[in-house]
Amino acid sequence: MLHSANSLRQQSREHPDGWGLGWYEGGAPRVVRSLSPAHGDRDFEKLSQFVQALTVVAHVRKASIGRVAPENTHPFQRGPWLFAHNGTLPEWDRARPLLEAQIAPALLEQIRGETDSERCFHLFLTWLRQTTDAAAALAEAVKAVRAIYRDAKEPPSTTFLATDGHTMLACRSGRTLHLSTDGSYVALASEDPGEPPPGGRRKWELLPENALVSVDADLRVRVTTL
Repeated sequence: MLHSANSLRQQSREHPDGWGLGWYEGGAPRVVRSLSPAHGDRDFEKLSQFVQALTVVAHVRKASIGRVAPENTHPFQRGPWLFAHNGTLPEWDRARPLLEAQIAPALLEQIRGETDSERCFHLFLTWLRQTTDAAAALAEAVKAVRAIYRDAKEPPSTTFLATDGHTMLACRSGRTLHLSTDGSYVALASEDPGEPPPGGRRKWELLPENALVSVDADLRVRVTTL
């Protein structure tokens, strides 16, 4: 987050519209958000060095849909789940009602912000109500968004990451996705971090478009296709 050639702190110079950090304590998610650019925020540096947890999600935002506001800042949290999105849904005025129509009414009522990202999160949660397979739910959410854009001039970019602290999921759809693991840790990054994670860990592997990554509580990694 701080020290690689293309760390999140460095990326925040092009993604200056706030940052968020989520992790788990005693099985419960904690989320800290700020509207300041990460590269100029001492709290980002302090938390990045202070937080020690088995599962951590970090995000720096470049606003496309929705104001620069706390409720529009990633990661989003609902129950045990954290969610972050790299990408955007074009033609949002047309797509928004079509997307919202597929979200369970009780979940739709819980949306607080204006972003496409939060709505994609709640679409995933809607599918998760219908299956115990979280990876399948994420794949169905991507499929549902793509269906909205079947005849659109510009496709959506729906590179998502979701975790409940035990399972971590990520998919590559319209943006890059990188993986580093040796069985003792798993690191996922959407933008190219530029060099291996610290501590002599393995180099980042660029995953193919449509990759779907599932990581279980034993750090077993499964890469399939959306």
